[in-house]
Amino acid sequence: MVNQVISHQPSVISKKDIRISIRNLSIWYGNTQAIKNVSLDIEKNKVTAIIGPSGCGKSTLIRAINRMNDIIPEAKVKGEILLDGKNIYEEDVDVVEVRRRVGMVFQKSNPFPKSIFENVAYGLKINGLIKDRGELIERVEQSLKDAALWNEVKDRLSDSALDLSGGQQQRLCIARTLAIEPEVVLFDEPCSALDPTATAKIEELIQNLKKRYTIVIVTHNMQQAARISDFCAFLMLGELIEYDKTDKIFTAPSKKITEDYITGRFG
Repeated sequence: MVNQVISHQPSVISKKDIRISIRNLSIWYGNTQAIKNVSLDIEKNKVTAIIGPSGCGKSTLIRAINRMNDIIPEAKVKGEILLDGKNIYEEDVDVVEVRRRVGMVFQKSNPFPKSIFENVAYGLKINGLIKDRGELIERVEQSLKDAALWNEVKDRLSDSALDLSGGQQQRLCIARTLAIEPEVVLFDEPCSALDPTATAKIEELIQNLKKRYTIVIVTHNMQQAARISDFCAFLMLGELIEYDKTDKIFTAPSKKITEDYITGRFG
């Protein structure tokens, strides 16, 4: 069991730079508590990595940020998640709007069995975000460019998305997420099924995307967390053990258990 830990927020985050503020968050699946009284602030236009061993609550935490846990009948949430100061768990909140503002890219790429073009256009159409065909074409092209995929697919937009490579499919899913212009993008182990070359492209893309978006990424890969994140949160058995700037977490962690995990002594 992990001892009760008092987590310290990075002092470098000023209130004006906070995009997401998680306050006393606890989450249960039935009688099993997956997240235990977690509080942390996430800075806008930065990459925040969530690390920890399997089963520590990483995916549960990230899914709470856009209320994806709502679709699990036995899930229960206590606490607050403030997006630009507004608690997304208040009764009057439009969950569809929350998920538009907070996009998500999953561990396994999940393109629709449609054309490349229609995959990116899908969210724009169902959310009524475009006025005409010309705007739709423009937004699809821009989203594919933002996902660093346009040059590879611009001559085959009518081809099935399922014909793309694994790395291309994942970038297509990123383009689909970016098309509806979210403010925050959540990545749940986006590179776990990819080869090193495809992983490098996704990592470079994430670094470029933080100029316009707030990024939160779950990763098992310590080297990846060290390479691409600005801040790092270490979870263990649902508790937030340590949260600080990434360089401090990896060079001078405050907790021995953090050092043990990062150096591969367990996990």
